[in-house]
Amino acid sequence: MARVAADAPAPRRRKAAGLLAAALLAAAVASSACAGEPPENPPPKSSPGEAPPERDVEGPGKGPYKVRTQTVSPGDVDGDFGSGTVHYPDDTGRDFGVIAASPGLGADESMVTPYGELLASHGFVVITFNTKTLEDSPSQRGRQLLDALDYATGRSAAADRTDDKRLGVMGHSMGGGGALFAASRNPDIKAAVPLTPYEETRRDWPRVKAATLVIGGNNDEIAPVTDHAEAFYDGLSGAGEKAYLELKGDHFVATPPDGLVTRQVVAWFRHFVAGDSGSAASLCRLPSTGLITESRDTCPIG
Repeated sequence: MARVAADAPAPRRRKAAGLLAAALLAAAVASSACAGEPPENPPPKSSPGEAPPERDVEGPGKGPYKVRTQTVSPGDVDGDFGSGTVHYPDDTGRDFGVIAASPGLGADESMVTPYGELLASHGFVVITFNTKTLEDSPSQRGRQLLDALDYATGRSAAADRTDDKRLGVMGHSMGGGGALFAASRNPDIKAAVPLTPYEETRRDWPRVKAATLVIGGNNDEIAPVTDHAEAFYDGLSGAGEKAYLELKGDHFVATPPDGLVTRQVVAWFRHFVAGDSGSAASLCRLPSTGLITESRDTCPIG
């Protein structure tokens, strides 16, 4: 794994980022070769006629809200991030919490789009987006997550139904590192969900106060959990609540979400962003399944 040092000369940083991007793409290609999918996407859950793979566990699925979308062009955001989509409930009767989601290195918005559709159906305004460049660092992605939240709450088609004091962030790979960066900068971020996160230059996140659910894959060769997901969980010394969920799988174990990941992510945001105390039971009572290789948490219901 190439180390992208913050103080390295620009050509060296670009070379290191290029090596990591190549590793990400190679891993994705290897995972999806049989399915014939684009390199940046993980393999499908199953092929016609096959039984669902072992990682599928029943989750809440689509929520009760009909979802509307707004396409956000680069010109709409003044260069704050690349472009994106706002997913929001077709309901003006209340204000909803807001979540921003970033893809990882070498990937586009499509990597996190399923979360936009899913979470909006459960009562959130969600903005998924393309980063300015495919090689943006975790800190750059973190700043773009903050800008995306500002756009969703201030200028989007759903701005009139958002609560700018109930915010959440999530991201895959370097986008997960970006989610931790964003949460360390904005105290109104109530919850963060880094998915198989990557951040090479730091492990400790004492400034993150948001409740943080870290999801890792035990066979992740791109962002090994001992150096990234698990280390980040241990480094969340300032978070009031936190959880570590390690699943049987690789760097794409949570993208797109299966039933187990859906269950936990929806419950996490509903409890800590929407204020739904009834969701805590899902956070503290994990299903009995061989898909979970390790879990740790500070259960919010004791």
